[in-house]
Amino acid sequence: MMDCLILGDEIAEGIKQFRPECVTKTQANAPTDRWIRENGVKFAAKTVVISLGTYDAPSQTLENEALDNLRKLRAGIEADQVFWLLPAKAKPADAMRELARLYKDHLMIIEEKQRNQIHPTERGAELLATQSHTKGKMDWTKPTWPKRAPPLIGG
Repeated sequence: MMDCLILGDEIAEGIKQFRPECVTKTQANAPTDRWIRENGVKFAAKTVVISLGTYDAPSQTLENEALDNLRKLRAGIEADQVFWLLPAKAKPADAMRELARLYKDHLMIIEEKQRNQIHPTERGAELLATQSHTKGKMDWTKPTWPKRAPPLIGG
C-alpha cells in the first residue's frame, strides 16, 4: 500500500507541492461525477486527501448527486486516514461532512484563499498539506474546526 494519495481537482494538485511523497490523481476543473467516471473509485493508501466538489454544477438534486458520487468514491477507498477538503459550495460540502462523520475521516478547510475565494494561496496549500499529516481516525464527539466553520456559497 502506498503512503499517500491525493485525489481531485487542481486544488489537490496544489497540496502536492508540499507533500512530494504523495502520488496524485488530479484533473483540473473536474466536476465530481466526471472525475469519478474517468478515474474510478478504487484506491488504497495509508493517507488519502480528496478535493472535489468545487466544479459541480448547481442543480436542485445536487445534494443527492454529490452524496451518491462521493459515497461511491469513499466506499472504494482503503486507507488509515482520509482527509476531505471542503469546497465552498454548500451541497458537496454537506455530503463530505456526512461521509466524514460516517467513516471518522478528517475535514480540512482552506484558511488562506486567493482573491477568487476558491483556491488556496501558496501558504494556504502549505497549511492543508500540514493538516494532512494528522494520524488516526477523527473523534466526531469533539469540536474540530481550527478557527471557524467555513463560509459556504450556494444553496
